[in-house]
Amino acid sequence: MRFACLHHGDPLSEALWSGIPLNIVRTLRELGHEVVPIGELQPQIPFASRVKSAFYRFLLKRVYTLNRDPMVIRSRTPDAERRLKEIGPVDAVLIAYLPDAAYLETGNPIILLHDATWAQLLDYYPGYERKRLAAEIVRGGLTLDKAALERCSHAIYTSSWAAASVAADVGIPPHKVSAAPLGANMIHPPSREDVASCLRQRGHGPMKLFFLGKEWYRKGGDIAVQVATEIQRMGVPVELHVAGCDPEGDIPAFVRRHGFLRKDVQCEVDQLRGLFASSDFFIMPTRADATPVVYAESAAYGLLVMASDTGGVKAMVSGEWGITPEPGASAQVFAAWAVTIYRDRERYERLSWLAREAYERELNWPAFCRHLVQVVKECAR
Repeated sequence: MRFACLHHGDPLSEALWSGIPLNIVRTLRELGHEVVPIGELQPQIPFASRVKSAFYRFLLKRVYTLNRDPMVIRSRTPDAERRLKEIGPVDAVLIAYLPDAAYLETGNPIILLHDATWAQLLDYYPGYERKRLAAEIVRGGLTLDKAALERCSHAIYTSSWAAASVAADVGIPPHKVSAAPLGANMIHPPSREDVASCLRQRGHGPMKLFFLGKEWYRKGGDIAVQVATEIQRMGVPVELHVAGCDPEGDIPAFVRRHGFLRKDVQCEVDQLRGLFASSDFFIMPTRADATPVVYAESAAYGLLVMASDTGGVKAMVSGEWGITPEPGASAQVFAAWAVTIYRDRERYERLSWLAREAYERELNWPAFCRHLVQVVKECAR
């Protein structure tokens, strides 16, 4: 099949949406398909939108999110249409940012790929509070979502939580929507032999917890500290390894800082792999999230997960190998689960392999892309 992958940014960037479009392009190519990336759409921001943004920011103290401004989207749509015509017919145009499809006129089927609706983000993600946003941006985001979803042939969301919102909040028929979990963002994922080697190294010395997230509070970094403290109180020596951000607040001596760790710097990639391989548990009890791919990466290493039942998390952590209590659960809940399993070596290894099997079965990019290809075939029929 032949695809176009369209985004107003760079779809081949590791930084764009955690590298998800890049991994989709890479995997489709590995599966034998042709993918033509179309990015960096021009013009970017009309002058009138810049003026509005400044007006809301300085005078009304509200946030005017330019990429939810219909005028911004309309201004770069002609560039997208021109470049699609230049590459010729494709089996589908893949779009990983819904507004980019809102006004797009093309004879090719449009397949949307996303993790949440704008309605779900409002008053859920920090920074998306209605009281903080300009009212016309709240309306603009809802308008753009609806326009894109009505225009597309099909929308693939990364969880049933998000897919359900498309019908409930946007009014799109359920047959136009499906759900498929994301894969692990790893160019060279560990083999089963690597996982077996990791298991032989685990369980010796202090219990090692690994936290990886860019936003300390939203991702539950402070909760991870509380959990580690409780584990230590239960008589188990502990280390909490933190990467992706700087810990905030009072940081106990058991916390080990590793910095941001970029995926485009080989020595930092190696360090990241080492943390996944050597840790006993991955912990990210996030307060607000759609479907974090880091849980799939943990599963690839057979790493047991401490998460929370919010957003679409259960699309990524749905088996015995993870604990997902309701947000606000006490540190004792996580700590008791981890210590009980840690002290039962046979159970720990069994759950570790269940995590790995979840990765091999569905938390990988080939599985996601096979679903995508099947959707395009059904749309053609």
